[in-house]
Amino acid sequence: ELDDICIDEEEFTNLFQAELTPSQFGKGGSDGTTTSSPSRKKRGPSVQVIDPKRANNGGIVLARLKISQDDMADAVDKIDETLMTTEQVQGIVEYLPTDEEKKKLEAHMLEGGLDAATKFDMLCECEKFMVAMMTVKHAKRKIRALLFKLQFETCIKALATDAAIVEEACDQLSNSVRLRKLLGIVLNIGNRLNTAGNSSKSKAGAFTLESLLKLSHAKAFDKKTTFLQYMVLIVRRNNEILLNFKDDLPTVLKADKVFWDQCLNDLEEVENQLENVRRMALHQAHIINRHKLRKRNKKKEVHDEDSLSEVEMSLEEEVDALRATRLGQFTLVAIKRVSTLREKVELTNRKFARLQEYFGVDEKRAEMQTHELFNIIVQFCKDFDKAREHVEAEAKKQMREDRKLQQKNGNSSSNTLKKSNKNNKSSKMLKASSFQPHLSRQMQAPPSPSTKSEPGFVRKASNMFVPKKASSKKIPSPNGTQHRPGPPNTLKGPTLDHHEGSVMSATQPSTTAPPSPGRPPLTANKTPSKPLSPRSSIRQRRRNARKTQMAK
Repeated sequence: ELDDICIDEEEFTNLFQAELTPSQFGKGGSDGTTTSSPSRKKRGPSVQVIDPKRANNGGIVLARLKISQDDMADAVDKIDETLMTTEQVQGIVEYLPTDEEKKKLEAHMLEGGLDAATKFDMLCECEKFMVAMMTVKHAKRKIRALLFKLQFETCIKALATDAAIVEEACDQLSNSVRLRKLLGIVLNIGNRLNTAGNSSKSKAGAFTLESLLKLSHAKAFDKKTTFLQYMVLIVRRNNEILLNFKDDLPTVLKADKVFWDQCLNDLEEVENQLENVRRMALHQAHIINRHKLRKRNKKKEVHDEDSLSEVEMSLEEEVDALRATRLGQFTLVAIKRVSTLREKVELTNRKFARLQEYFGVDEKRAEMQTHELFNIIVQFCKDFDKAREHVEAEAKKQMREDRKLQQKNGNSSSNTLKKSNKNNKSSKMLKASSFQPHLSRQMQAPPSPSTKSEPGFVRKASNMFVPKKASSKKIPSPNGTQHRPGPPNTLKGPTLDHHEGSVMSATQPSTTAPPSPGRPPLTANKTPSKPLSPRSSIRQRRRNARKTQMAK
């Protein structure tokens, strides 16, 4: 099955095969094999002096740089930061030759038999680097100066930033009015707890800063409310502005991550390294101006690798000497910036000392570090925010319950009101309609048989028409004579007014005088009126009754 795999031989040859020259593996024999050259085997690179493990690790690091040993040695000698980066310089510092390795390499190079170039080629990469660095005077000092020059800008900015953060945090804590009032409330409530109320017993005048971290642990008798939650509740009731005291401390929330003691150590290291660079710059200026300075310095120069010659000169001469070299110019700028940073650090130290006094930190106990003090404030702010969230959540929950209860009470009262209004409306409707059946019955019921259409009828509430007794009073006549009224009209219903031509009820008196005996009555149309039938009289009375009711 493996023979069936198709492989492109031309592609395989181009990728994995190459022709070798005889110089690489010696001359090839008749059988196609190669034989190694004895001279090449003798001159091949091999570890000669240093530890094999150290040599291998150093070779790996140096192979990544892709820079020759001579170029690296020249950059270190001139303290030129343009050739290598900070990481590359940090990688080669570890493989600088020690005193013992220097002696072994020097003995190997001075050993007879072969020239120096051939012996150098026989060394491994790490050994070649060590030999190249042995030609640089004060190699360790110069490589430290080179590393300092590469890291100076970053280091100074970091230290200046940390110093500014700590200084601003001290100012914010000292000047925050809301924090001071809040701490006063803590002290007041704490005294009430200690004295069992607002008592006149001796009260505490202060409390330790570490006590702020215990406020969230002390609880009331309900086993739910903490001291800090109660304090937040009191602040909400009295002065809600104090709840946002954290707005006065924006930088304090960052200052707890700054380790000030480490910053002070780093600044001292910067000053020491700067002193080393200053000496290297003066040494370069001394070599350039050797002829000018020879008269002033009569002592022999010490060419020890780890020491530099000290030249006595005034401050003006030192400044002029530093300006003569590129490294010296960098040194002058660095001295000025480090001096400014030192002043800022000293000012920050004084402010932090005053802040400790402001919070009543005991001087007898171990001095509190800046990050420790700021960490207490930051943790207190976090605990305060949690307590505030809890109190606000409880307040919202109570408001929802009150709203539901109010809605429930409002619905019950509105239902009661609607019910009462409905009852009142129905009672009014009943009262208004109680007269309607009575009136309708009177209007629709036919007149009683006993009811007669007589002139003396009067109107009452119970009966529409009730007969009135006939008057025995004599009625005067137009001519001055008096006569008694005749018998009542036997016709039922109203009579017709002959003068007006309208139907009138029996109760209305007639405006015309009764006819005299022996004379016919005078009428408007001089036509005798026809008597009404009983049916039309009943209809007429009904019409008159409806009209009278409508008039009322």
